[in-house]
Amino acid sequence: MKDKMRRFFDVVVAVKQRAALNYTAAMCIYVFFLWVFKQDSASLPMLFSLLVVGAAAGLMQVVAFSDVLFKKLAYGWRMVLFFVVFGAVLTAFAVGFGWFPTDSVGAWVSFAAIFILIFAAIAGGIEIYYRASGRKWDDRLDWYRKNREKK
Repeated sequence: MKDKMRRFFDVVVAVKQRAALNYTAAMCIYVFFLWVFKQDSASLPMLFSLLVVGAAAGLMQVVAFSDVLFKKLAYGWRMVLFFVVFGAVLTAFAVGFGWFPTDSVGAWVSFAAIFILIFAAIAGGIEIYYRASGRKWDDRLDWYRKNREKK
């Protein structure tokens, strides 16, 4: 029982951390678009919807990219899972909170393009980070092996 409670709280902490990061990122993007469209204020429902989306994204990240539900799922499939589920949730929030005029085809195209571009940029950034980290650890391991042989 103690192990299950610990695992539960580990998940809660992970979701909370990701939700905070997601909300911060969403606010940065929202402020950018407020600036682009020359808006002087943000509505309370919009801020609340971004908070809820940030929390939902945090939960989906933990589910998709950890072993909480899927023990042996390839990283590529995890990315597809997150993309599809988060895309659906984000679309529901966009419609439910009236983020843009839903009867405008151009708004939908813009929404989809922005979602895909941001997703691709984040995925690419993560890939670059992990490759660079892997290279760093490979270099350290090589240094260790060379220095161990000298002794």
